[in-house]
Amino acid sequence: MSESSVFSMIKRRVDVFELQPNIQGHELFILRDDLIHPIVSGNKWRKLKHAFAYVVNHKLDGILTYGGAYSNHLVATAEACRMFGVECMLVVRGEELGIHSNVYLRFCHDAGATLIFENRTDFGLHKHDQGVRSINGKSYLVLPEGGASNFGIMGAMEMTDPLENYDVIALAQGTTTTSLGVLFNSHMDAEVWCFPVLKGFDSLKEMEKLSMNSGYGALWEKNKHRIRVFSDYSFDGYAKKNMELVSFIDEIHRKYNLKLDAVYTGKSFYGLLKELALVERKKTMFIHTGGVLPL
Repeated sequence: MSESSVFSMIKRRVDVFELQPNIQGHELFILRDDLIHPIVSGNKWRKLKHAFAYVVNHKLDGILTYGGAYSNHLVATAEACRMFGVECMLVVRGEELGIHSNVYLRFCHDAGATLIFENRTDFGLHKHDQGVRSINGKSYLVLPEGGASNFGIMGAMEMTDPLENYDVIALAQGTTTTSLGVLFNSHMDAEVWCFPVLKGFDSLKEMEKLSMNSGYGALWEKNKHRIRVFSDYSFDGYAKKNMELVSFIDEIHRKYNLKLDAVYTGKSFYGLLKELALVERKKTMFIHTGGVLPL
């Protein structure tokens, strides 16, 4: 299958719409990247797009990547591999797990992926691996955990337009891949507000490290002053939640027909509204990075 025919399966353009009435007096726009595809949505597709182009153009046999038991990245990779007709090998953190441990892993298995359950020590040693690897006579493109690679930054840069002048562009942050892409290709006057979902995460250090390792060091130095990190909205850690967050997500869905998830977008949108309440009127775009899976 050609690159162009496969990419036609994924929605190329997504809508930006303004929430009405304005929240707290701010102009608030939502980039609906979650509408790209039911499974391969948002930044999951953005981080995979150029990797799959590489696989198709170089006639590789498949993709190998890493993730945890509840990884949207693994789910999106498995589904994209099924759509592309290439092999999929997923290394999952936790040797005690199996394909029936949860709905995420079952979905990956049913999509045709080979799952390898690795102990946490070995997983930690290899989760940043990347490049082309030969396995049993077949060639695989290896992607780091969460798709944190040059391919991912390239895809995330396509989310924003440097000619669109927002005061603030806000998004959830995991590996920092999407945050960097947005930072590098947004208006020079826009602040990029990042809401890490990992407790105790050193956002700026990780962004700098990924920038340097991916060949974007100069862009990082030029733009890092535009980053603001809000670390108080992880709700005590990755995938943790409480009734306040759940109620907030339900309220936003009722008011605006906007579905958020409790891992990434719900926390970041909650944090965004809290922070906007403390500042003067701003024209803001929130990037809905997907993650609301119909599983």
